[in-house]
Amino acid sequence: MAPAPRIECDVLVVGGGMAGATAALAAREAGARVVMARKSPGSTGLSGGAVSVAQDPACMPDAPFAARSGVVESARRIAATRPGHPYGLLRDRLDRLWNAVEFATGQLSSVLAPPTGRNRWLLTPFGHAHPAAACQRTMAAGDLAEVRGTLVVCGFEGHLGWDPGLVASGAVRVEPLGGPRPRAVLLDLFRWEEGAVGTPFDLARLLEAPGAAEEAGKILKRILARGDAAAVLPPVLGIDPAARVPERMSAEAGIPVAEFLSDLPSVPGLRMHRAIEARLAAAGVEVLGGEVRSGAGPDLPAAVGGREVVARSWVLASGRFVGGGIERRGELRESVLGLPVQASEGPFADPSIRFAARAAATLTQADSRAPQALLAAGLRVDGELHPLDAEGRVVHPRVFAAGAVVGGHDPASDGTGMGVAIFTGWLAGRAAAGRGA
Repeated sequence: MAPAPRIECDVLVVGGGMAGATAALAAREAGARVVMARKSPGSTGLSGGAVSVAQDPACMPDAPFAARSGVVESARRIAATRPGHPYGLLRDRLDRLWNAVEFATGQLSSVLAPPTGRNRWLLTPFGHAHPAAACQRTMAAGDLAEVRGTLVVCGFEGHLGWDPGLVASGAVRVEPLGGPRPRAVLLDLFRWEEGAVGTPFDLARLLEAPGAAEEAGKILKRILARGDAAAVLPPVLGIDPAARVPERMSAEAGIPVAEFLSDLPSVPGLRMHRAIEARLAAAGVEVLGGEVRSGAGPDLPAAVGGREVVARSWVLASGRFVGGGIERRGELRESVLGLPVQASEGPFADPSIRFAARAAATLTQADSRAPQALLAAGLRVDGELHPLDAEGRVVHPRVFAAGAVVGGHDPASDGTGMGVAIFTGWLAGRAAAGRGA
């Protein structure tokens, strides 16, 4: 059997998460031929539905919603206080942050609502109110900063997966900031055998069926009271956006219907995954499954899933520990090109010292609220997103890094969520295609 032909392209993106997808789509928009190499589709399938970008580090907890800074201004304040954070490294380019957010949400407009420039406040299943620069369309009507009147927080009678009282407690805490008064209720849904033991994906499919969302809307309408302005339900309002489950429910109930954020397993995460897959295919990004092997960088052949790929530029968007972009080979190393892991944050951050040479006791702190160097481990990059070697030199002028593989931030705890992935992915994709931002 003849070997598969070599693929020659302009940009090779390594990684299939939000950073990799944004980089690939940005490079395609710039006219580049793009190949994406990935071991798996990335962690976007674990998404709860929120796209966090920046929270104002100077904002007092009791500041009203209306007095809080916008997303870009919040990112500027992060950059000013944390120079080692990616926003700090890219502070001279933060005027393009919103361009990146609008690009990503526009590419995924089948599932993501248009961003407003400020954070929406969304309920979580754990009783918190979470700020997010963008969210899925199924969630936008549940923005606590916008609901005027009583918010009906719904659970399902007989189901233990979601506690509407716990969810509503998040709204109670932010009511003094300008949020709505919540009211927790149980809907008599899914009590038959098929629904009573269903997973979130099962329930989402049941609501997509003809007449099901309409019946749910009628049940909701029967328990509404004077002053009820909107309702939020568990995150099972359909898997396919074309089924229009929230809109169908809302039409029968007579008030806006949304869902709160998701835990795992995540129906919103599956929606996001499918939207990314569809957009990559529509944009003409060639996706290859498998690890990148035998590749030393641009212009040299890399083996990917049985194919040989030669690309003019590379974007490393391979994630951190979950994605496998950072691994331990006796020491922490970047997994594709073997680059040193140096960048971190906290009291032991020092870019002149190799991360792997630090004592293990310096990588974490007992106070869980303190910066954790290990959780911010990653590549050290310059202001153009070029990875740097142990001596601070650019590894290659046509290698770029994006997303969690870039060190200096912990997206799970610093409030920047997918924001760093989107911003660095957009910049890296454009730069790799020869169009700087």
